[in-house]
Amino acid sequence: MAFGLYVHFPFCKNRCSYCDFYKELHTVEQEKAFYEALKIETELVAEHQAVIDPEIATVFIGGGTPTLTNIKRLTDWIELLKKHFTFADDIEFSIENNPEFVTLEKLQAFRELGVNRPVFGVQSFNEKLLKVLKRRHKPFSVYKSIYLANVLGFENYGVDLIFGLPAQTAKILSADIDQLIDLDPPHISFYQLTVEPGTDLARRVLAGRLKMPDQELNLALYKGGCAQLAEHGYKRYEVSSFAREGFECRHNRGYWEGGDYIGLGPSAHSFVRGQRSSNIASVREYIEALTEKGKRPLVKDKSTVDDRMLEAIMLGLRTSRGIDRHQFAARFGVALEKKLDETQYKIFLESGHLVADSDSVRLSEEGIYLADEITRRLIK
Repeated sequence: MAFGLYVHFPFCKNRCSYCDFYKELHTVEQEKAFYEALKIETELVAEHQAVIDPEIATVFIGGGTPTLTNIKRLTDWIELLKKHFTFADDIEFSIENNPEFVTLEKLQAFRELGVNRPVFGVQSFNEKLLKVLKRRHKPFSVYKSIYLANVLGFENYGVDLIFGLPAQTAKILSADIDQLIDLDPPHISFYQLTVEPGTDLARRVLAGRLKMPDQELNLALYKGGCAQLAEHGYKRYEVSSFAREGFECRHNRGYWEGGDYIGLGPSAHSFVRGQRSSNIASVREYIEALTEKGKRPLVKDKSTVDDRMLEAIMLGLRTSRGIDRHQFAARFGVALEKKLDETQYKIFLESGHLVADSDSVRLSEEGIYLADEITRRLIK
């Protein structure tokens, strides 16, 4: 099977208040050292390509802020990658973009390198809420980014939108979605804001300077947003993912369905032939391990097969397809029902929150709104 490749570009110019992904403030010197280490890691992975198919089905460059990248260094790395691996004819190649850094020249360069799916971090069109998130872009930057994507002929691109922000009302969210729909992106990720420990947002919430919406309001915002997107032809194929027909993110589907993927860069995770690993979340240690010791800075994975079965259930129930019974049994050697609480399973079937047939188990339209609670009660 072809595999997915994720690259973590760990640099930003600004620290958003809610983000807990690993990142450092961008400097030219650190970026240069990062790419030298990334090349070494790529070659080390290639030496062990016997354990995976050498064909890459999807590439996703995330961060951080990949839009900051030096194009020449990115080009050199991609050329090295193509020396060792084959790109599938229909490869999906995504890269995240912060709107304030998007230019015609940058997007054109990405396109020439093979990127066919830019992703734009919109988050909101409301300037007060953007300030709460500590996002530096203005709504104009979003309009410009999407305009340029269309000018350059990108048929596939995605945008991210967040709901559940402090002081966000249904009216504000509806206006955000209306503006997004006017731009007609093929793919929309519609995420609920979560307060992650250690972030600036968490500190402000704990200090009482910001108040998060309660569970009832969040559910109302989510339901309303889903209905608005559905009215305009967006199909929900995962709890937070909506797309026009044929524009679902194949890279993310690989994660959800237990496919092989390699992660390169600090904090990136890999999953190959049932074995999980991750790189250390430190640019300095990542660079030192590769350039001075010539080995990947891997962190030992302590998860068990049981952990991976539970993960497969949780991820599967988040998708519209649900959990494929045959795939689950083939992957783990055990029937899906053996890992579900029998009493809760029957209750949710009878209530209509779960739908089951000979091929799959999935949440119903009503069940999807209670996905976390149902999953918690289903798992033994």
